[in-house]
Amino acid sequence: MSIKTKALIGLAAVVAMSGGFWLSQIQQSSIETDTHDARQKALADARRNFSPIQGSILSPARKISVPVLNRDDGTDFTIEDLKGKWHLIFFGYTHCPDVCPVTLGAVAQAKKMAAVDEQTFPEVVFISVDPERDKVEMLAEYVQYFDKDFIGVTGDEKMIQALTLQMSVVYMKMPVEEGASGYIVDHSAALLLLDPEGRLVAFLNPPHDPATILKDFQTVVDQYQ
Repeated sequence: MSIKTKALIGLAAVVAMSGGFWLSQIQQSSIETDTHDARQKALADARRNFSPIQGSILSPARKISVPVLNRDDGTDFTIEDLKGKWHLIFFGYTHCPDVCPVTLGAVAQAKKMAAVDEQTFPEVVFISVDPERDKVEMLAEYVQYFDKDFIGVTGDEKMIQALTLQMSVVYMKMPVEEGASGYIVDHSAALLLLDPEGRLVAFLNPPHDPATILKDFQTVVDQYQ
């Protein structure tokens, strides 16, 4: 056998081995992808089985006692203001750099989508967890920037704390960082859904997307009919 023939045979063997290794890598990658997809599907199925919404539905609904607060038009805000229709409540503050404007923007868009489809949508109430800075006049201008029908609420800090405790909402004033123009308030980002009896029936968890908000609201309404 000539040296040239031996070289060709050796090269063919190397190519065959390389091809086998490459094929095995593709097969392994395909198996790993399928396994990952299966796990993701299982997790998604588990989430749907645990809750039909992006959040949680309370059973039974939670009765809420609302202390007298201040509505953005200067009138009192009480539990009676949360009866007679569905309400979507969000706790935040006007100096919030990101979560609040993004959330209110998503809710405003969800309301527009509902109007186009001629669906009902809850009345939206924004309750400030920063009464030190958020005065009534500021709240009205802030919430109506997103939608003219949104309602802003503030009040005595102890009264707000009493309400947030009932609704499992957490917030905390953070120390002012060096060079910052003011303090920030760390707070829960869930939307809270109340039924026409003024009872807390669901938490809609972030990240908030207009289509998801609308779908989840309708899901909860259907369950309570």
